[in-house]
Amino acid sequence: MNYSKSLKLSILTSLCLFSTSCLSAKTYHLPEGYEALDGCTKQEALWKKIVSSKHKELPEFKSFGALQLMAMGVQELTKKKARQSDVAPKGWKKYLHRRGSIAKVKIVPVEGQPYSGIFKGAPCALLRLSITYKPTKKRKFAPGLALKIFRSKEPSANVSALYKLDGQGDNYNFFENPLSNIVPIGDGIGLKLVHTIFKRVSDYPEEILIDHLASIDSKGERYSNPVSPRQIFFVPQGNLKFSSSKHDIREDFHSIPEGTVIYRLYAAPEKYNQFNYDNYTDENIKEFVAESTPIADIVSTSPFISSEFGDVGLFFRHELRP
Repeated sequence: MNYSKSLKLSILTSLCLFSTSCLSAKTYHLPEGYEALDGCTKQEALWKKIVSSKHKELPEFKSFGALQLMAMGVQELTKKKARQSDVAPKGWKKYLHRRGSIAKVKIVPVEGQPYSGIFKGAPCALLRLSITYKPTKKRKFAPGLALKIFRSKEPSANVSALYKLDGQGDNYNFFENPLSNIVPIGDGIGLKLVHTIFKRVSDYPEEILIDHLASIDSKGERYSNPVSPRQIFFVPQGNLKFSSSKHDIREDFHSIPEGTVIYRLYAAPEKYNQFNYDNYTDENIKEFVAESTPIADIVSTSPFISSEFGDVGLFFRHELRP
C-alpha cells in the first residue's frame, strides 16, 4: 500500500472513530447467480432483506458536519459510479441520505410516450425516499429519492433525484416540490465543498445521467438506438400532502397505502437538451416542469418500510456525466 492511500485510510478510520458518520461496515451478500435472475426475483431477494431488518423503533437522524464532510471527501467516490452491484461494498460509509423509507414500486408508462427501455415500463423496482441530512438552523429540509429498476439478466437501472441541493426551507412536506436528476449548483459554503468533492469524479456533479435507463428494458432487451430525455422530473401527485411543520417524515411514508401513484414522471422538452445547466436556476425549474410532458407513473406495490438494510446495505449507482 502506498503512503498516500495509507494516510487516507488512517484519516478515514480516525473520522469514523470520533464521529457518527459511519453507520455500518457490515458486508451484505447476494444470492448465488443473482445477476442472472429475472428482475422481479431480484426485487424479492432484496425485499426480504429489507423486511427482515425492519427498524422496531425509528433511529434518529444524525447531524452532518465538518467531520462527515471530510470523511466523505476521503472516501473513494468513484465507487458510486463504477459499482454495478445492488448491495454496498465492504466498508462503504453512507454520509448523505442516511435514513429513509423504501417501498416496492412499478413503472407504468403513459400510452404513446416516445422513450425506450425502462421508460416503456417495468413491473419491479424499489423507491427509497429520504432527506439529505438532519435539518438544522443552517441546513434546511432537503428531500430526495433513489429509484432502482430491476432488469432480467442485466444490472439494475438506478437514478437519484433532488429538488435543490439546499432543499425547501423549513417546509417538512416531503411532496411539496418536484424532484429531478439535474439540480442548480448550490450557493452556500457547505454546498460548494460538496460540489468540489464530487468534482473529483465528474465535471457536472449536479447532473445524473439517465440515458442508460433507455438502453435496456426490464426484460433485459437492449436497444440499438435508445431514445432518452436528458432531464426528468418526479412530480408528486395531489393526494400526497402532509404537514409542513417539523416532524418525522418517515411516519408520512409509512401511511401511504399500496397502489398509490407516488410520482408522475415528466420529461423536459428536447429543446433543452443543449441547455447550459451551469446557469440553471430556481425559475428554470418552474419553467421546465411547466413545459414537460408526462411519460410514466410510479406506483407503490407495497407499503413503505424503514430498515437497516434499506438504510445502509442497498446500493444505488450514480451515472455521473463524464
